[in-house]
Amino acid sequence: MYRSFEVRNFRCFEDLKIGGLRRINLISGMNNVGKTAFLEALFVHCGAYNPGLVLRVNSLRGVEVIEIEMAKWGGTPWDSIFFDFRTAETVELIGENDKTGHRIVRLRILREPKDLEGVPSQIYPEKDVFVAGQPSIIPTIPGFARVLELDYEERENSGRSFMILDNKGMRVEPFSPSPPFQTFFQTAWMLPNVQEQAKFYGNLVARGEEDFLLQALRLIEPRLRRIETIVVAERAILHGNIGIGKLIPLAFLGGGMARLTNLILYIANAQDGVVLIDEIENGLHHSVMPKVWQAIGDAAHHFNTQLFATTHSFECIKAAHTGLLESKSYDFRLHRLERVKDTIGALSYDQENLESAIEQGLEVR
Repeated sequence: MYRSFEVRNFRCFEDLKIGGLRRINLISGMNNVGKTAFLEALFVHCGAYNPGLVLRVNSLRGVEVIEIEMAKWGGTPWDSIFFDFRTAETVELIGENDKTGHRIVRLRILREPKDLEGVPSQIYPEKDVFVAGQPSIIPTIPGFARVLELDYEERENSGRSFMILDNKGMRVEPFSPSPPFQTFFQTAWMLPNVQEQAKFYGNLVARGEEDFLLQALRLIEPRLRRIETIVVAERAILHGNIGIGKLIPLAFLGGGMARLTNLILYIANAQDGVVLIDEIENGLHHSVMPKVWQAIGDAAHHFNTQLFATTHSFECIKAAHTGLLESKSYDFRLHRLERVKDTIGALSYDQENLESAIEQGLEVR
């Protein structure tokens, strides 16, 4: 589990450090204060060795179109990850984790020929040059290729990889190793992937732990008797039996069911890893939120999964505090992001401070 995390020169963060991280972490704060950006920074750090995750976090925001100006000092697809678009600086993501220890991930754009010499692959310029009838590749110059370097240090291990974009396409070299632990990121607007859900549920069934999902979903739909995997048009889809004589796809039982299904399955399939949830309260009625949080806490404890979620809702914060008091372990911390002038900082609330703030009606959203 992460114990602390520091973000430098990433998105809206010039320098942010949050300590005292727990198994369940809820991130609050006003609009445009960096709640989603904090999850994105964690997502890149969890991936550890793969610079391609930088474009993945853009796509999670719905920005999947890449426009490149192949001219000297033109923009790159990853300019937006740098604080105030200061692309000459270096992004640093620093985490203390029980599994990987102290790990630093650095991201920087390579522009100068001397920097590009370290890239372990031929970079293709905009045009090939032919000499004596044979193709010959000229050395690249700034502007004819775009390269993002990722280097990492953890314990006694270190390495580098590169995301390269030139007229031959986009690629990561060398091939990135698997991340140190499983990580899932659910956005505020992401639709459920029904085949992924069926696969993850099958993993639970194979381990005899499918009751975690059934009991959680009964908080929203008490009539739910069992969950079945049905193949429809060669696609495995989870269905529920609610006692009407016909199995119903879980997705048809409401947005809250679909979102909670994803959440519990992510926690169960990220054992010893991390789950990131943006706007966790979406689709869930306030009346069920305390029990939902209790189910989340119990599942996270059982599967040894760490959760980071964002919210705008005071009801969600209060429900998390109340529900997790009833869970197997109150391993919870609220972190409120605040902007003071041009600097974003974090104020963390432990159990005692949060309970006092709620009783006094203090602003913790």
